[in-house]
Amino acid sequence: MSLILFSLALLGALIGLGTLDTPFMNKIPIIVAIFVYSMAIYHFGFAKSFKEFFKFQNTEISESIQDSKEVMESEKFWKIIEVTKSESYGDYEKQQSLLKRELLKLTATEVLEFDNKFRTLRGEIYTWDFWAAAYIINGGCSDDCFSDFRGWLIGQGQSIFENAIQNIETLTELKETNDGDWEGLSYIATDIYENKTGKDIPQGVQENFEITGEEWEEDENDLKNRFPKLYAKFGME
Repeated sequence: MSLILFSLALLGALIGLGTLDTPFMNKIPIIVAIFVYSMAIYHFGFAKSFKEFFKFQNTEISESIQDSKEVMESEKFWKIIEVTKSESYGDYEKQQSLLKRELLKLTATEVLEFDNKFRTLRGEIYTWDFWAAAYIINGGCSDDCFSDFRGWLIGQGQSIFENAIQNIETLTELKETNDGDWEGLSYIATDIYENKTGKDIPQGVQENFEITGEEWEEDENDLKNRFPKLYAKFGME
């Protein structure tokens, strides 16, 4: 239909221009106008970018909004994380892109269950020991920084994560810490859920926000004495 309308409009304009009894120089503005309008009709009718735009505008959100307190099964969760980790080769931004790719394969409910699992694990390591590790590795760490660190640590995979729970100083085995730029991974599921449903992600499970363990002092000697291996590798000496 667009091709027919485009052809008829162009033909009509050219015929009208040819029969117009006026000097050629006076016809130039009309020729320019015909060209401009022809290009506009072409782009709106045929150009891929415009077709995709209108297709997007007319696309209805197909997935319903559902709250869920269920957490994704551990094996499935860690498999997704391991895929993004192995294929990103230490590039944290690429890992975030890969996680988007993997979560887009899931239903909205599964994305929420992934996020429930992610936030459950993040809450499990809301401890003074892990905050000390982040502080030593980064040379300081605010509460927001610590939240990002925990999300980043989950992204390092099941083995590193679970080993650190057993012994925090196994974090000395980390080959890359992304220079403390840990923000990003924690927000991917939220974005994908909104993309799939057009709505904010439900609360899901309640993440733990009560820090546990023995508090430490922001003092070089205190951190060095309590976490000698971490301090030896990452501390400022």
